[in-house]
Amino acid sequence: MDIIYIDNAVEGHVKALEALSAAKPVAGRVYFLSDGEPVVLWDWINELLQAVGVRSVERSISYRNGKRLGALLESVHRLFGLKAEPRMTRFLASQLATSHYFDISRARRELNYEPVVSPVEGMERLVTWWKARPLR
Repeated sequence: MDIIYIDNAVEGHVKALEALSAAKPVAGRVYFLSDGEPVVLWDWINELLQAVGVRSVERSISYRNGKRLGALLESVHRLFGLKAEPRMTRFLASQLATSHYFDISRARRELNYEPVVSPVEGMERLVTWWKARPLR
């Protein structure tokens, strides 16, 4: 899974603005941005949960059952007119079961984009922020 730390997203947008300001032929082009190193989603989530003192995700269900559960919960929400989104949807099941990794080489080449925060440093910053935030 590709992730992006906020500082890297900002860096990519600044690099795009600089390229546009320098009249480089980048207008209208599509650029993917990320931390540049994909992570294994559930390993990343469990690392984060453990770091903030929450139990890891140890159980799972199959994609097929996830889609079924999503369809059921979507139907229940529709039937009862519930405004909140169901905790599981068919779309969410498909997204959780699909690898998402994008090629950022065009952004590197044409925008001179390089991530400024590594996934490891981003995780450390996230955990520090989480632990420092006031309890709600």
